[in-house]
Amino acid sequence: MPGPMVSQAKQQLKSIIDAYLDVGDVDRVLVACDYADIAHDGITRKSGEPYILHPIAVSCILAHMRLDAETLMAALLHDVIEDTEFSKEDISQKFGRIVAELVDGVTKLSHSSDKEYNKAASFRKILQATLHDPRVIIVKLADRYHNMTTLGALRPDKRARIAQETFDIFVPMARLVGMNEMADNLELLCYQNLDLDMFNNVQEALLKTKPERCKYQATWEQKLGQLLNEHNFPGRIKKKNNNIELLRHFVKNEIDLQELTHSHAFEIILQSIADCDSLVEALKENFQVLHYEDHIRRPLPGGNQSLMIRLKGEKTTLSLTIQTELMRKAARFGLVLGENAPQACRSAIQASMQNLNLLVGGDCAKTTFNDLLDYLHQEKIWVYTPHGQLHELPQGATVVDFAYSASLFLGNHAVGAKINGEMKPLSTPLTSGQVIEVITDVLASPNPDWLSFINTQKARRSIQNILKDQDIEEQRLVGQQALNRALKLYNVSIKDLSEDDWIELLQWRHLPTKNALFEKIAVGDLLPQLVANHLFAQSSDESVTSNRLIIGTEGIDVKYAHCCNPVLDDPIQGHLSRRGLIVHRERCHNLLNEQHLHPENIMPLQWTTEKDAEINFNAYLSIDLMLNDEQVSELIYVCRKAKIGIESVRKHDAKTYLNIVVHNRKEIAQIIRELRMQFGFPRISRMAMPLAVPEVSKAG
Repeated sequence: MPGPMVSQAKQQLKSIIDAYLDVGDVDRVLVACDYADIAHDGITRKSGEPYILHPIAVSCILAHMRLDAETLMAALLHDVIEDTEFSKEDISQKFGRIVAELVDGVTKLSHSSDKEYNKAASFRKILQATLHDPRVIIVKLADRYHNMTTLGALRPDKRARIAQETFDIFVPMARLVGMNEMADNLELLCYQNLDLDMFNNVQEALLKTKPERCKYQATWEQKLGQLLNEHNFPGRIKKKNNNIELLRHFVKNEIDLQELTHSHAFEIILQSIADCDSLVEALKENFQVLHYEDHIRRPLPGGNQSLMIRLKGEKTTLSLTIQTELMRKAARFGLVLGENAPQACRSAIQASMQNLNLLVGGDCAKTTFNDLLDYLHQEKIWVYTPHGQLHELPQGATVVDFAYSASLFLGNHAVGAKINGEMKPLSTPLTSGQVIEVITDVLASPNPDWLSFINTQKARRSIQNILKDQDIEEQRLVGQQALNRALKLYNVSIKDLSEDDWIELLQWRHLPTKNALFEKIAVGDLLPQLVANHLFAQSSDESVTSNRLIIGTEGIDVKYAHCCNPVLDDPIQGHLSRRGLIVHRERCHNLLNEQHLHPENIMPLQWTTEKDAEINFNAYLSIDLMLNDEQVSELIYVCRKAKIGIESVRKHDAKTYLNIVVHNRKEIAQIIRELRMQFGFPRISRMAMPLAVPEVSKAG
């Protein structure tokens, strides 16, 4: 006999599903609920509550989204295989193969004593099951969401671990499949469990200023209502709870507490895209526009479509999201809508799913897991074929990357491309929203030079597979031609290489003959640019050099660019020049300019996993606060306590500038967090290079 809590929970589930499922499906869901109750009989959660309350709560979350009966049944049974004596076969016999597959898809693996391996293998299994049936990830996200709401019964360290895992994997995963409402709820809970002091500070600031905020919101709402009436736009204005967005910007150090309390957000829901466009024009005529983005034509990850515009008032700023009713629904629920979602939403999610499919092909679960983390957190672009098919690519992808994303034929036979109708080289980096037409020749084949500028593993593997299948004599000729092109940077050719040059090269790569070197180049195992760089880069003593920190640069003169000052673990790219290989941060303006002028000299780089803790890097910070002498002393104490070296402290124009010495990117993030806590959460920015202002304090 179930207790009153369980009976109440079952009744709540029934009342929700009665509203949209037919009688037969309601009965099936309730039978699954009773089955799960029996399976979990006697099992309690850390809070002491009957365990069955958790799967019922997960099913209720999905029922509010109006998911089908099979998904709700899987939610009710999602822990049965993992935690009870019942098997997948038992569930299949009772509820059918589809429900059993969904339950199995979200069931963790525990075949190894290695917890990290089990976690990685479980995530790979979830990915594989999701690609077969997307409802798997929907159930898993609802499961994680309810678990995040009940973390209070766990130890603080376990709460933080689960919150960090949720933030790293499940939040971006939810956004990837368009479930942004779920992602927002999860993200808010993550901040609450990762840094409660910071979270409480923000909530306190919002609460203190609530009366004033409400007054400004009412003023904005009145102005917007008048504008809609004047232009006869049929639609509605909805105040948006933008606490999560403000919190996100605050955590990312993009706004301070003052800005936080003067930022407002509204949604305007109109009947058509034409009305959305017309409203933006009216807003531009009547208000000062700070920022505008068109994500109807250029959807965000997950297919989120809207026009986003930021307006400036006397004392406040307003962020507006303008969209149709269907776009708003798709932005909240994404994958849940299935075929009822707009085409752009479905195309974007499908493109993401195709990329996920590439991640699960390997044998190593840990590699798959690391690749998944990289993919979820990398910046992405969205480009289109001439027929409107959307492709998702990593930031920095080129025409060749797009060609291989579209089809193996396009990649293998590409000879040129049109970008928005204009002829461009294959090495051209792409940006979101572009329409790409690849020009092919059936007699053409991949060029080993492409390996120096491509950005995706799919393109790299495809090119190397073709190159390795070439006849040995053809390989040698291709390698020789590629090296000759690389030597042009130094105004020399293969004919100009001396016998000593060849001896030096062969000893460097531990190869027996020139032909062996050409073969290595031809199959993509060795970049010809690095060979040329090894011979002819003009060494300079003015820059720090360290070859052991970056993969594949043994024997190369490596320097770190002064324009952006990269540190260990920053995303980086290399610029091949006559002075050697110059390492830049990925988004450095100088690098981007060089990439447009000479993309053949840009190459992706990766830090080695064997980190050398003794290597020091300079980093430069700007604090949006003029610190007094006492505060400077506090700053030096905080840095020394964190074992961060301080070269100098400077004050200028209501700001304080710091030159610190760190070992890696993580230390920069850590010291920024600690300094913000110390001085009342001011904005602290990492600068590319030091500001030329007088020094006021120095610590050895």
